[in-house]
Amino acid sequence: MYRLEHTYGKTTYEEWSKNQPDDLSSTQTSPDEANGAVWDVASFRELADRVAFLGSLNKRLTLLYRGQTKDLDPLPVLFRSSWKCFDSGMTLQINNLNREHYWRELELLGRRVFDLCNDPGLGLPRKTGLRDIREVQWAVIQHYEVWPTPLIDLTSSLRAACSFAFGLAKGTKGQPRVGFIYVVRMPHAAASITFDIDQHIVLARLQSACPPIARRPHYQEGYLVGRFPMYSITPELQTTTRLARRLIAKFRVQDSGAFWDDEFPLITAGALMPQQDPLYDRLQQEFGVNGSLSVHKVAEKLSVGSAKAG
Repeated sequence: MYRLEHTYGKTTYEEWSKNQPDDLSSTQTSPDEANGAVWDVASFRELADRVAFLGSLNKRLTLLYRGQTKDLDPLPVLFRSSWKCFDSGMTLQINNLNREHYWRELELLGRRVFDLCNDPGLGLPRKTGLRDIREVQWAVIQHYEVWPTPLIDLTSSLRAACSFAFGLAKGTKGQPRVGFIYVVRMPHAAASITFDIDQHIVLARLQSACPPIARRPHYQEGYLVGRFPMYSITPELQTTTRLARRLIAKFRVQDSGAFWDDEFPLITAGALMPQQDPLYDRLQQEFGVNGSLSVHKVAEKLSVGSAKAG
């Protein structure tokens, strides 16, 4: 992804709050500065007000959000050191010895995902995107955490991002919860999938990519983003896929029982991760531990192969 130069962020908000100057251009900050200047908020209303200010100042691109329970570099799973294998509960290692093999498996998995979604039992009214575009297939694979991909989840819903940041649970005075919200600038999503050559970005809108009865992506208002183009795994790719390159603000949110209110409540796990999701059920039947194409068995072979190579 192309690195942002300077944007309006925390420094701009603080200067405006004190003096309301006519010219705020000197207050712009880089993504690295935004990453280091953590913004503390204690209520959703306070967070929404500050994000509204950022949206007003940064008008040319779209703001999207990512919520995490820990302040870790937001990388696509393929470029992390481990992943939680789909439907198994096991954590498996990813390293320079097997990362290329993980990449190669995506072609087969992508084709199978299209076949599943195209099944009459699920229903896919518009097929060409999921059939022909690998990044759309990857978006489904990544969102349902079937296999490591070079894409990373975002949402257009600030409430959904906050709910994920708190681990989909409320905090109390005795047991406060702390999470992190990453606010990033992305190109306008002009279609179900947007390829921005100038910004080196691919942005997939999950509501358009998935079958209508796939509940999770629609409830989460989800997006997947990654670098474009991407032809192979290279040493530079891990750097150029870092979401932090598009960062304009990072918030530390804390819930001690008063973060949410009646008008803006926590979105529950049942709403964001519904158990009754026909697409998830079908993916589990195909790729689960006992599935016809168990990704756990495939990943175990990759782990064994990398161990022998080492």
